[in-house]
Formats: sequence, C-alpha cells, structure tokens
Amino acid sequence: MKTDLFRLSLLLALCLVVSLTLLAEQGSAQRGYWHYLIQPVAAVQGEVVRFGDIAVPLTDHGRAQWANLADRPMWPAPDSGKTMTFSQDRLAGMLRQYVGHAAASTRIPGQVVIQGGGQVVLEEELRSRVVTFLTPKVRLLGEEITVRDFRLPSHIFLPHIQDTLELELAADPQPGRNSLRFLVRSVDERIARRLTGTVFLDVWQTVPTAGRPLNRGNSLALDDITFQRKNLAYLREQVWDGTGGPWQIRSPVGMDQVIYLSALEPLPAVRRGEVITLVYEGEMVRLQIQVQALQDGAIGETITVRNLQNNNEVLARIRDYETVVVR
Repeated sequence: MKTDLFRLSLLLALCLVVSLTLLAEQGSAQRGYWHYLIQPVAAVQGEVVRFGDIAVPLTDHGRAQWANLADRPMWPAPDSGKTMTFSQDRLAGMLRQYVGHAAASTRIPGQVVIQGGGQVVLEEELRSRVVTFLTPKVRLLGEEITVRDFRLPSHIFLPHIQDTLELELAADPQPGRNSLRFLVRSVDERIARRLTGTVFLDVWQTVPTAGRPLNRGNSLALDDITFQRKNLAYLREQVWDGTGGPWQIRSPVGMDQVIYLSALEPLPAVRRGEVITLVYEGEMVRLQIQVQALQDGAIGETITVRNLQNNNEVLARIRDYETVVVR
C-alpha cells in the first residue's frame, strides 16, 4: 500500500513538473520571450524537414534545448528546386505536432517558404554582396562614398547548390539611385533567373561655390570662388571642375550656391562696341582696316563687325583680343 502511494506521489510530482515547464514556456512566449525563431525562407538539403533547417535559437534556454530539437524530423521536404509555402497559422499547428511545447515559444513570421535543395541568399547577404561589387566601381566618383537605401529582393532562391549569383549594373554608376540586376546562373552557364534592385549612392566632393552673388555678364575671378563639400547625388547637373576659362557668368549664381558649368561661358575676347582690326587674307594680298564689333565673342567664334569707313557689315572670325579675320 505504501509503495503504491509512493508511486502515485512520484507520478503526480512528475506531472506537476511537466505542467509547470509548459506553463513557463507559454508564459515566457506571452511576455515576448521567444526562444526560437523560424526563418522566413530556407533551403532544405535532406529528404525531411528538420527543426534546425528552418529555426534558430534566440536565448540561452533555446540554445540549451537546441541539441534535442535541431535534428527533430518533421515533414517530407519538397522536391529539389521546388518550394512549399506555409501560412503562420498552418506552420504553428504543424510545429505543435512535431516539437510539442517548444512551438509555444517559437516566433513564426507571417509566411514561410521552404525550398528543396539548392541554396537561399537572404537580403542581408545580398546587401553585403552589393557593397563588395560596387566598391571598386565607384571609388573614383568622389572623395567619400556611401551606399544606402537598398531596395533589394527579400531573398533569392538558387535551385541547385552549384548555381551562382552574379551582379551587374544597368548603367555606369552615378551619384543618386542606381539600378542593379541579379543573375542566377546555372552550372551549365545558362541564366536561369533575373531579378532587379536599386541602391542609392551618396557621393561627397569638394566643389566650387560662389563666395558672393555672381550676376550675368560678370567676369569670374578667383576672389569670387569658395569651396564647399557637397553631396553630388543632390546636385541637378554637371558641376564646374575649376578648369578652363577665362569665364564670365551666363546665369546668376547666389552666394554659397554651387557653380554649375552651365552657369559659365567663355569670357569674350572681343566685346560689343570695341574698335578692332579686321584683316583680309587673300592668296596674293593682305589688307587691314578698323572695324567696330557689333557682338561679344570668344576666340574662334564668328561675329558681325562694321566697317568704320563705309558702314558695311561683314562676318569675321575672332583671332585674338584685337584682331578679326575674313578670307
């Protein structure tokens, strides 16, 4: 009789321990303590999906139990290259069937996709690959370059373990948003799949800016220029690189504003109203007379001039700051 009572007490104690353990697991999950996390996508190499194929431990408790759970067989894996999609509710029910009370402390995303065989590249790895791919291609764009605002696939499945994932740019890299293509290449070199994405390049560069307001027609002098560090991604057109000239202002530039190449034009070698020398060069004769310029013009440009003796107007090419030529 005493032996039966002892066995009954021991059984009740064991049941109490199991119940308390289950309540503790459920309570920790309700308080937001998830011991395991189901990945939203996974590639399964075996014929059976195991808990460790789709889940990772999150806490010390989860890691302590991992040896007992990771190899737990569950349901048949999809055929090689094929996928299975599970809703959150459906997967939660299947986990309760196969891993018992551990399902209560497992965080499950809204949808889970499992592929048979092959491999999966997650978005975090895609970002890393994009940065590695772009770094040597953009280093000459500016003084400092950052890659941000990734708009990439959440994952890419590769049907076979020997398939490779390649990257290419849709165009030469530029400051601002750039388009990318991901190419899934099979072992026989065929392109099995193409996907797209974009990234944003911040390109910082020290550029010329106006040290004071620059008005149309003003000549551009060194004292007019300052230098500031700007993000080229937000500049609307080609920035003047500080070379060439001499220049004058074609369109006004406000103080501290970037000096764009379109705001400049060559400083006229000849200005309207100036009296200059017109040279006629024929095969056997060379003549020169005084004329008045009727237009501004840079060296090499053709302008209209007026003969001061008879008021006739002709077109002549500017040779230098004092001479125009007709042939």
